[in-house]
Amino acid sequence: MQQNLNPEDELLIKTVREFAIREIEPLAEKIDREDWYPRELIRKLGEQGYLIPLNSNLNMFQTSLVIREIAKASGSVALIQDAQGELAGEPIRAFGNEEQKRKYLEPMSRGELIGAFGLSEPCCGSDAAALQTMAVKKGGEWIINGKKMWTTQGLYADVYIVFARTGKPEEREKAITAFIVPRGSCIETNKIEVMGFRGTGTAEVTLNECHVGDENILGEVNGGWKIIKHTLNVGRIAISAIALGLAERALEEAIEWAKSRVAFGSPLIKFEGLRWYIAESSAYLMSMFSLLEDVSSKYPNVSDAQISSLKYVTAKEANKIVDVALQIMGGMGYAKGTKVERIYRDIRLTRIGEGTDEVQLMIISKFLEREGIDRLLEA
Repeated sequence: MQQNLNPEDELLIKTVREFAIREIEPLAEKIDREDWYPRELIRKLGEQGYLIPLNSNLNMFQTSLVIREIAKASGSVALIQDAQGELAGEPIRAFGNEEQKRKYLEPMSRGELIGAFGLSEPCCGSDAAALQTMAVKKGGEWIINGKKMWTTQGLYADVYIVFARTGKPEEREKAITAFIVPRGSCIETNKIEVMGFRGTGTAEVTLNECHVGDENILGEVNGGWKIIKHTLNVGRIAISAIALGLAERALEEAIEWAKSRVAFGSPLIKFEGLRWYIAESSAYLMSMFSLLEDVSSKYPNVSDAQISSLKYVTAKEANKIVDVALQIMGGMGYAKGTKVERIYRDIRLTRIGEGTDEVQLMIISKFLEREGIDRLLEA
């Protein structure tokens, strides 16, 4: 899958892989089993420039390579990287002023500050334009009240990127503003138990009379929708890389098991039906990598629909591949403590996070209606 990579990208993969094997792999099971947040590991990721790669002079394709290698070692650590780098860090990198970058982005890049992305709400996950969190300006300050859901790193964050309504509900996306909100007594967090990607601090975040100044506005007043779209597009490429890395690792584990497991007098790998499972999964992996390379290499000169196509195909096929890997391993794949069982629980979120399958299909279909299939398939 990597035969056409340039030497710089090959070296990047080798370096990240060595780091992941040395620093992440030994902690992966503890993170999952104990729902343990690896705070010191995050600092190490920052030291290597892996937390916010786009702020470390890496392009989007190189960023996806970093994420993919991390995901092979631990889906949870990959999701932490995504939450820190592509969801919380990227809005500040792309839209923040110099003071905001100095105060928040740089320490976040080093792992000294933990960031979280506050968009989804109990009322409206997929329909982000209907969000109900309110920001009202009084006496020179903005007062924010509302509730956010499914906030990765929400339990541990030092700073939150909060999207709030700064106009009437009927104005929808035209009246949303992004704020940088430091953690304080006005913020209450409650842990949300999830089946996969454990140890990532997923939380419900409640903002009660949080006071911030104009200096905490990210971008422009009522300009939040542009930030949401940009951030989710970057996040969709990132979560595609996570899905690819998880699926690759699951299939690798299944192949090794099939080589060593003997049934009916032969290693499982010798049975034709099972070999076809592996061959088909490998073909899909190669296609997924090619699509990821194509879209991420051209970013930002790609359409929303092309990014959604990547996210939809990669997440859906990765789920199938992980299911095949578990089937190959049988009871051992289903047993707690195995990598494939952990990946099986992790991978399911990739069809939900950063926009569900259905949201991706809606984006693609609207583009096709407006532009036609030729524009979607343009190189």
